[in-house]
Amino acid sequence: MSKQVIHPLTGHVYRLTEDGMVEVTDPGTGAQGVFDFQARWQSGELRHADLQMAGWVGRLAQRRTTPQPEE
Repeated sequence: MSKQVIHPLTGHVYRLTEDGMVEVTDPGTGAQGVFDFQARWQSGELRHADLQMAGWVGRLAQRRTTPQPEE
């Protein structure tokens, strides 16, 4: 199951994709957009995403999967 967060004010669903991008869906209209972890638009009908939400979903997941150097 992928990481997913619902925006508390807009109700938009922020979901981490397999390639590390953040897919935002408006459940009211079905419109979607794809953004990087800094909320920069990549594709789709939705053109704006919340910077904090995109960061929580995208950036933190990428950090946890980064291999740590061996001592």
